[in-house]
Amino acid sequence: MLDPIPGPAPRRARPSPLLLLLLVAPVVYVATLARTVVYGDPTEYTFVANILGIAHPPGYAFYTLLGKLFQTVMPIGDVPWRMHLLAAASATAAALFLFGATRAAAGALFAGRRDSRALDTGLAAGLFAALSFGLAANVWQHAIHANPHIVTAAFLAANLFFLTRWAAGGATDRRWLYAFALSAGLGVTHHPLTIISWPAYAVFLLLARPGLWRDGRALLGMAGCGLLGLAVWLYFPLRSPMAPAFGPSTMNTLNGFLDHVLARGLAESLPYFGLADAPGRLVVFWTLLRLQYSLPVIFLAVLGLVWPLAERRLMPGVAGPGGAARPAVPAWKLTSLYALAFLCNYAFVMSLRAQDVMAYLLGLLVIVALLAGVGLHGLLALAAARLRPAGAAPALLAAALFLLGPGLALARNAPRISLRDYTAAADYVTTVFDRFDGRGEGATLLNDWEHMTPLWYSQFVENRWPAEADVRPVLVSTAQPWLESVFATLPGGPVYLSNYRREIVDAGFRLRPDGPLYQVVEPGQTSVPDGLTPVAAVAGPIEIVGYDLPQREVTAGAYVPLTLAMRVPASTADYFVPVVRVGDLTFTATTDSHLTTPLWEPGEVIVERFDFALPHDLPGGAYRVTLGLKNLSADAETELALPLGELAVTGQNNPPNFSGLLANFRQRVGLVGATARVGAQRRAAVWQEPLAARPGDTVHLLLRWQSLARAEESYTVFVHLIDAANRPLVTLDYTPLGGSTPTHLWIPKWLPGQQLLDPYRLALPADLPPGEYYIEVGLYEMVSKRRLHMADVAGNLIGDRLILGPVRVSNE
Repeated sequence: MLDPIPGPAPRRARPSPLLLLLLVAPVVYVATLARTVVYGDPTEYTFVANILGIAHPPGYAFYTLLGKLFQTVMPIGDVPWRMHLLAAASATAAALFLFGATRAAAGALFAGRRDSRALDTGLAAGLFAALSFGLAANVWQHAIHANPHIVTAAFLAANLFFLTRWAAGGATDRRWLYAFALSAGLGVTHHPLTIISWPAYAVFLLLARPGLWRDGRALLGMAGCGLLGLAVWLYFPLRSPMAPAFGPSTMNTLNGFLDHVLARGLAESLPYFGLADAPGRLVVFWTLLRLQYSLPVIFLAVLGLVWPLAERRLMPGVAGPGGAARPAVPAWKLTSLYALAFLCNYAFVMSLRAQDVMAYLLGLLVIVALLAGVGLHGLLALAAARLRPAGAAPALLAAALFLLGPGLALARNAPRISLRDYTAAADYVTTVFDRFDGRGEGATLLNDWEHMTPLWYSQFVENRWPAEADVRPVLVSTAQPWLESVFATLPGGPVYLSNYRREIVDAGFRLRPDGPLYQVVEPGQTSVPDGLTPVAAVAGPIEIVGYDLPQREVTAGAYVPLTLAMRVPASTADYFVPVVRVGDLTFTATTDSHLTTPLWEPGEVIVERFDFALPHDLPGGAYRVTLGLKNLSADAETELALPLGELAVTGQNNPPNFSGLLANFRQRVGLVGATARVGAQRRAAVWQEPLAARPGDTVHLLLRWQSLARAEESYTVFVHLIDAANRPLVTLDYTPLGGSTPTHLWIPKWLPGQQLLDPYRLALPADLPPGEYYIEVGLYEMVSKRRLHMADVAGNLIGDRLILGPVRVSNE
């Protein structure tokens, strides 16, 4: 019998060249990736993975093991770069899962219709969702330094992908269920936040296949895969008793295990905001969402929720093997998965005041991008159906136009987001070794968490640690706060701090700048520290005896450090402050956060920093710097004009125009506007007509901030109700946006040009006496408590707070 003549092989669909667009995100991540250690948690994750220790609660078992794998198998780059690369890979994985989930949902809608245009629009929708997410500012920032939160987002994207593929297959293919169960189990071992979406998953599974709970084989397989994922947790009880170099050694007990993985005792893990704050938190969410996605993307996400409800069936008449039709899953059921997952994440994340809210927000950004992709597909599919006689060209043209959106996001964010040149944490380690090595000073260096982590990296990974005869680095924790740590260590030798701490000064000590460090000294020191340029003291109530202006070449808008050494020959009751002049600019310091002159001892040398920020529109050139003094008590300047040399300023090519701001704080943060409301009354700052209120009323305040430049530190917003004597009666001091959006958290978080809405509820005490009060706002450094000065349009300092307007309280 002759063999049959073989027919032509079935043609496989060729991958579209458009898929190369998926490489855009990982390419920009690698190009902007951090190369060295980063302050705080990112470096902890790096060295914990390297030594197989146990990180702070909840432990991050999956992330630790994955990080160790990445550090081991990656053939290039230093250890920190490899760990940062894991974040880039995780963000890329999340974008790819989004691409797959969007295509699955889009393709399922047109299942049974072999229409190339439907497939093209599905491809465009998937690319749109993946790139919109991958190039969003918050995602990009988390994709270029080591952090577990981008991995959490990848788990959410993976879970939604597996469930969508399961539904797209008619809810009969158990393999997707098993993949989902494995992913869900692994996610729990990574971070408890992955559990937030579980109610949405459970509801969808029962909606999509009501009889699933009776399918013993499916349930058994899911349970097995879930337990396989949870097996990663065995790392904790197995590793903990081995006394790892870092982490608890009691996780082989049930209580020790649960304490750590559940983060017991961390108040910031619990909801903080209640129903009364719901409107304000919605404003915060809208602000954060708009920083990531444009209005067209948000519109498409809303459309993605709405349009599937008009479809009778998500998968009508899909032919399976042998011509049998697969069971159909109504569109609204799949939509319910995305909607419920969004609500679960929103309810939890936006109730928190933790500074990690921006990180937790990544899950919500995943869902919004997925819905936007689904919405785009629906819009393009509708256009293709309506314009069928004209062919596929109009729909594809529309798809290309929408794909320009991620391109615009790339163009907008590329100049603002990069850690490629970040060296702050590595520089701190170098400073510590250079400052103390071989000096035999026997000093103690007290560090906060952020500054201790790069030193631990040096110890655990590089096997470098200062000799105890030189300096002993110590972590300051809640168990022994800063002041107690100073009292405990000062008798043993010199004590230095990683940064300025106001509580140490309030206790009666002096803090002397020593490079980036501060030395704790007793009152009465008469020596001028090494490294300062000595000055022949000029007779007067205040004498300048030394200074340090280390940066002589700066850029317009730069934050310029200045250290001064001063003394009073005799006690004075007047308040004197330095006045720095840079060309025609005047920078007058205030007494806030500086030791006031009436507290100086006769002959004592006081050393403090009086940094100043140059205007962004300052023309380039050489500027003469002089130093004077002002008597605030007499409101008079002295005749001192001490020359400090010159500053060579490089001007900005296109300086921003900040003339329309209500207030310009340190050339870093601008207050664009502020409105206050009591009942139906509304006032816009700065208002003159008092806002009428009664005791017990609530003043609803909405501030609009603008980031003018990258912040060097985390700033705290203060909103105070004060009386005519400047006494604060009601105080609200928060990290911006109710704790959600720090200006700086290990790295700069606010990007230049961003505007943020910041709501506050100022509750007037029920026993507040009738009278006229005022609302003041401003910012101060979270750690040092130093207020940010305000500058006028010419760049001169004009104060450190803005009075928004009066509030008249009466019982009528």
